[in-house]
Amino acid sequence: MTGTRLLVVATGNRHKLRELAAMVEQSLGLSVQPASAFGTPPAIEESGTSFVANAVLKAEGLAAWLRTRECPGDACVLADDSGLSVDALGGPPGVTSARWAGEPCDDAANNRRLVDELRARGLAESPAHYSCVLALVRVDGRRLGSGETLECFEGRWDVTVRVAARGSGGFGYDPHAWLERPGLPPCTVAELEPATKAELSHRGIAMRRLVAWWQAAGPR
Repeated sequence: MTGTRLLVVATGNRHKLRELAAMVEQSLGLSVQPASAFGTPPAIEESGTSFVANAVLKAEGLAAWLRTRECPGDACVLADDSGLSVDALGGPPGVTSARWAGEPCDDAANNRRLVDELRARGLAESPAHYSCVLALVRVDGRRLGSGETLECFEGRWDVTVRVAARGSGGFGYDPHAWLERPGLPPCTVAELEPATKAELSHRGIAMRRLVAWWQAAGPR
């Protein structure tokens, strides 16, 4: 189903909101709003041990809150949980990517820790990958077009993290995440144009899977 159906995005990260909204509005023509459009959303503890678990916690928690607000029951909630996993570190920062250097979340501090952890192991780089899980539910908790009350869509993006950083775009670990692309010089995720990042990224992959599902089944 396309048109003016409402999609509420469960994130306080303005960068994620901008990326997700651009993908959804372009592909499905939905009306996208942040949760803050309905008041001050509750803080939902990301206590899961996987990206899937945390995305589900955020989607279901926000839907429950929206049921107490002036939000249409047939609106959908989209929650994102994503992060970076570094091979040389055995997987971290993983689900703690946003708060790896402590609270409050700070990209610069997280990147300093990444560099320090690599240098402590005598390394200048390591294979790594970004992960993204998008969880989708209806505000009223009813079944989606697939017959389930919840759908999750996953994406993975392989990169190489280096102590060297370059670029001012993107967010998070993007200045340290390097790409090798055939016929092109190495670059960082932070140097990509937004449209190119959306095409290549873990979030873009997950979103294309969501779009394909929506067009085939879609919420009722």
